[in-house]
Amino acid sequence: MATLNNCTLYQAAKATTKRWSLLCIVALAMIGCFPFYQSGHYWTLYTMPVIAWLVFVNYNHDSLHFALAKDWRTNAALPYLLPIASSPWVWYHQHIIGHHAYTNVGRKDPDLAHAPHIKREHESITWEKLHENQGNFFRFVLYWGIAVFGMSLHIDIKTHINLSYNNVVGYRKLSQRRMCFHIIGRAFYLYVMILWPLLRFSLCKATMFIVVPNMIISCIFMSTTQINHQLEDCFGSDTNFLKHQVITAQNFCTGSTFWFVFSGGLNYQIEHHLFPFVNHCHLPYLAPGVKDICRKHGVDYKEVSDYGKAFVGHLEHTKKLSKKPPAPSAPSRSQSSALSRTM
Repeated sequence: MATLNNCTLYQAAKATTKRWSLLCIVALAMIGCFPFYQSGHYWTLYTMPVIAWLVFVNYNHDSLHFALAKDWRTNAALPYLLPIASSPWVWYHQHIIGHHAYTNVGRKDPDLAHAPHIKREHESITWEKLHENQGNFFRFVLYWGIAVFGMSLHIDIKTHINLSYNNVVGYRKLSQRRMCFHIIGRAFYLYVMILWPLLRFSLCKATMFIVVPNMIISCIFMSTTQINHQLEDCFGSDTNFLKHQVITAQNFCTGSTFWFVFSGGLNYQIEHHLFPFVNHCHLPYLAPGVKDICRKHGVDYKEVSDYGKAFVGHLEHTKKLSKKPPAPSAPSRSQSSALSRTM
């Protein structure tokens, strides 16, 4: 394997010292905030989920893509230390195997069918009466607020029972050792996010410490992920895998340091889908070259300069899919006659 600056190209694509320093800072911030959170300080209702999100998106997400450490075993082990949004094993199936391989492909991308009876994300989802109001802002926010909770527990349990993630990604039954780690991780999530407030505080305060942090981290998760793919212009397709990854994604706020850190580099969604094994700290340097190649070959490279445009685009797509699709028109008498003659 070719080497560069005394390391292989594979090793050079992982986290830099600067990236590891950022991870240490946010990890220390979470550790420092945690005692106040467990003591019931109300200000931590808002700060703790934000810090936890920064840890997850800058650490867990990269690890699960084997894009953080140079040793694959470190990448495999690190997500089990903080399984707050999803168990690593389920996430591999939902995100790595399903979403990245079949981005925005109906009945193959599991992200299009997390809650099909509540929200219609794609034309392949059968329209139901309940979808009529999915564009309503309050219902929209409510769905975002419970999404991670459903993904962490409800879909997780359903996946193990059906051995399939959202009925589109086959799921291998866990070995006893993996199942043990899985159960420990889900028990940790239940304790940290739900049980300990009930054991420590009054019912009213416990409810606040259960509902508010869960809704905040869920809304942050959804608000930084759904605007990258769930847009009207991102539902094309191509038989060329790399071209398909470009046309089904959208970048946003690529010039913003805040959004780069807050989204864990997900604002460079196109480059992330082209190079999922590359740490996000390298994506800004890859983007100009990717853009030039797309321009050369006439590939639609989508990006917006501010978050508001990306959010409005997702909201418009949601409202469009809330409308009942027209019933297929019956063939005319002449078409029926022509059809009968060909049979």
